[in-house]
Amino acid sequence: MTKNRIRKIILSGLLCAIVTAIFISGNFITPFERNNTTETLAVTASSNRYVYLGGMAVGLSVKSSGVIVSDIIDVETQFGRVTPKSGLQAGDIITEINNEKINSGDDINRILKKYDEDSKQLNIKVLRGGKEKKLSCYPLVEKYTEYYKLGASIKDYAEGVGTVTYIKPSGEFASLGHPIQSTDGSLVIPCSGGNAFNCRIVGYNKGKKGNPGELRGVFTGTASPVGNLSDNTRFGVYGNFKNLPDSELVPIAARNEVKSGKAQIVVTIKDKPEKFDIEIVKALNQNTPSEKGIVFKVTDKRLLSTTGGIVQGMSGSPIIQKGKLVGAVTHVFVSDPSKGYGVYMDWMYA
Repeated sequence: MTKNRIRKIILSGLLCAIVTAIFISGNFITPFERNNTTETLAVTASSNRYVYLGGMAVGLSVKSSGVIVSDIIDVETQFGRVTPKSGLQAGDIITEINNEKINSGDDINRILKKYDEDSKQLNIKVLRGGKEKKLSCYPLVEKYTEYYKLGASIKDYAEGVGTVTYIKPSGEFASLGHPIQSTDGSLVIPCSGGNAFNCRIVGYNKGKKGNPGELRGVFTGTASPVGNLSDNTRFGVYGNFKNLPDSELVPIAARNEVKSGKAQIVVTIKDKPEKFDIEIVKALNQNTPSEKGIVFKVTDKRLLSTTGGIVQGMSGSPIIQKGKLVGAVTHVFVSDPSKGYGVYMDWMYA
């Protein structure tokens, strides 16, 4: 046997030993192990649709393109409490006043400061129900401040608690599985940025028939966001985390791989994400994107005895089947909180 032949056999054996050692170890390298091996795994995982598993609670603060009308209120004038004539409704998003772009409450205050009665009216553009509307508003002078007021409570951000679904090795993440919407649910809040915050679950209201429960969470470390938001879409809120989580790396399943049968959801109801047993009742055959492709029921007695099943705040919780990320929780059955809907990861992964 030649020396070259012997050298090839030795090298081949070494390679096999290395590969075998990697798979037998059974442990993925966590994203906090900053070395060349981690970077190599991340590149390979990304190209094969591998992601870090979510399940952790997150505080989402979406900056609206425009300002959101949260309520219509009276103005205390010298003639008593009066509601200004405006046509504004709760849930409207004010985008322009007198042809000036509105990005914050400060923009509205600036315009009101230079308003006078000779102007007669303010011409306002709003988004309502997905359509643009033009309104005429007549501000009133507040008795104590002598400032003009629209008679509307406004906010620049739409905020809520949700669950992270997945994190790419690049740091991009997806959450919720459905959009953050206007108060009446008719409009997806247009996103012009925002922040993600750590969130601590402090309790829950148990879900009951006809009365969906909810996870109660509080934002923590609001002075130091853990990430930024880039989009609010039909299938969730997307952004980038500053640091990768210490989480499991899993493959994403195509929707035709999802079958009826045993599965799990990953949810945070206390201090950290936990896996709970469910059964996929139906995996719908979908050729067009939809938020309700998976029908499931909770079978885990621990989850049923605590939250009653699926509650608000669990939106975005990963659905795992046979070690693969197949979808995310999106809705609960109002008539039965033990049952819920999920979106296929084919539609959510972006």
